[in-house]
Amino acid sequence: MILSAITTLPLAFSANLGDDWSSITSSLSNGEKSEIIEESLSHLADARSIYENSFKNTAIEVDVESNTLIETAFDDIENNLESGDIGMASLNRQVVDKTIYKIAFMKMETAVDASNSIDFINWYSVLEKKFKITEKDYESNLLVDEIISDSSALSTNGSLILDELLSIFQLKTIEELEEASAALEEGDVASAKKFTYEGLYYYRTLHPAVESKLGADSANELLHEMEDAVKVTMSNQTPAEMKSEIEHIASEVELLIREYEGGDTSNVGLALSGIKDRLTLVEIEYLDAVANDKIINQVEYDETVVFLEKATSIFASVKPYLMDLSESDSSSLENNLMEINSIVSAKGKTSEVSILVGKSLNNIASLETLAGGAVEVDIFQYFDDIERLLTEAKTVYRNGDSSLAFDLVSEAYLDNYEFVEGPLGEVDHDLMEKIENDMRVDLRNMITNKESPDVIDAQVDKIMTDLAAAKKIVPEFGTIAIMILAIAIISTIVLSSKSKLGILPKL
Repeated sequence: MILSAITTLPLAFSANLGDDWSSITSSLSNGEKSEIIEESLSHLADARSIYENSFKNTAIEVDVESNTLIETAFDDIENNLESGDIGMASLNRQVVDKTIYKIAFMKMETAVDASNSIDFINWYSVLEKKFKITEKDYESNLLVDEIISDSSALSTNGSLILDELLSIFQLKTIEELEEASAALEEGDVASAKKFTYEGLYYYRTLHPAVESKLGADSANELLHEMEDAVKVTMSNQTPAEMKSEIEHIASEVELLIREYEGGDTSNVGLALSGIKDRLTLVEIEYLDAVANDKIINQVEYDETVVFLEKATSIFASVKPYLMDLSESDSSSLENNLMEINSIVSAKGKTSEVSILVGKSLNNIASLETLAGGAVEVDIFQYFDDIERLLTEAKTVYRNGDSSLAFDLVSEAYLDNYEFVEGPLGEVDHDLMEKIENDMRVDLRNMITNKESPDVIDAQVDKIMTDLAAAKKIVPEFGTIAIMILAIAIISTIVLSSKSKLGILPKL
C-alpha cells in the first residue's frame, strides 16, 4: 500500500499547477469579457493571486526576468481594463500565459538535474494541459507514464520529454508568424497582433536552447526578429505592408530555426523542412478542427487550410528538383498532399489525414537523404546580386515605391548576404556585422520611416563601399570559403541522382 501511494503521488500533484495555469488564463479572459469594470478587476485580482501563490516564487528562482515580465503585464492589464483597451489587455494576457510556460519548462529542467520526479511531473502538467499532449500521439505520453511508474526513469526519460517539448515551441515559433501573415492577407490586424505576441513569447522558452547550440549572437538575432514582428503589427502600416515585412521576418526566422535543428539549409533542404513542419501542423490543427464530418472549431480548421496551402505551395516551388532526386517519393508526396486536401475540404476523418501525413513525412525523409549532395556556386555571385538589388532599390524608392524598395533590400540581405556572413565573419567579424546592421536594420528602417531619397542613396552607397572592401578580403581564403558555403550554408545548384545540374529558385 505504501509503495502504491508513492508511485501514484506524481499523478495527484499533476493536476494542481496545470489547473492553476488554466485558472489564470480563464480569469484574465473573463476579465476582458466583463462589461462591468469592478468585475473585470476582480477577475484580474483572482489571476494575480493564483500567480503569486503558485508560480511567483519559482519564477524568481529560475528566471527573474520572467517574473518581471508577468508582474509588469498584470499592471498593464489593470491599466488596459480601466481605460477600456480590451485589445491590449488580451495581448498582455499572452505575456502572462506564455511566460508561465517558460517557468514550467525551466523548473522541469532543474527537476531532472535534482532527480525530482514529483516536481518534474507537477510542472509538466502546465505544458500538458496547454498542448493537450495526452490527447495526441506524443512520445512523451509513454515516457511520463514510465516516470510515474518508476521515478528512476526520470534520468533517461526527462531529457527526451524536454526535447519533445522544445520541438513544440520551435514549431509554434514558426506557426504564429505564418498565422499572422494569413490574418494580414484578410486585413485582420488584430489577429495578426495576437499571433506575433504569441510567437515572441513561445520563442522565449526556446531561446536558451538556441543560445546553447548556436551562440548568443544567433539566438539574439532570432529574438530580435520575433520582437520586430510584434513591432510591425503594432505599427501604422497597411495590412499589405505589414504582411510583406512579416513574410521576410518569417523567412529569416525559419532559416535560423533550421540552423538550430542542424538540418540542411540548402533551398531544397529548407523547402523539405518547411513542408514537414506545415504537415505536422496540419495534423495537429485538424485533430481539433473536425469531428463526425463537421467543423467543431472554425479557427483550427482555418489554420489547417492555411498550413496545407503553404505546404502545397512550397512543394510546387521545388517540384522539378525533388523529381530529379526521386520521382517515386516526389509523386507520392504530391498525391498525399492532394488527398489530404480532399479530406480536409470534405471535413473527413482525422485518422485518414494522420495516416497521409505519416506517409508524407516518410517521403520527405527519403528526399532529405537524397538532397545531401548539394554543391555551391561562386560566392561572388552573391555580392553581385546584393549590389544589383540595392541599386534597384535606390531607383524604385526615388520613384516613390517604398514597399518594393523594402522588398528588394530584404531580398539582398535574406537571399544573398545571409550566405556571405559566415565566410566574411571568419576574416573580419566587425565588417560583417557593420554591413548586416547597415542593411538589415538601418536601411530597412529608413525606408519604413519614409526618409528622403537622398538619405537612402547615401546609406546604400555606404553599404556598397563596405561590400567592395569585403570582396577584396574573401579571396584570401577563397577555397575554404566555397567549402564552408557548400557544406554549411546554402546550395543553389543541386546535383541530381540523374547527374543533371539545375539552378534552384530562391524560396
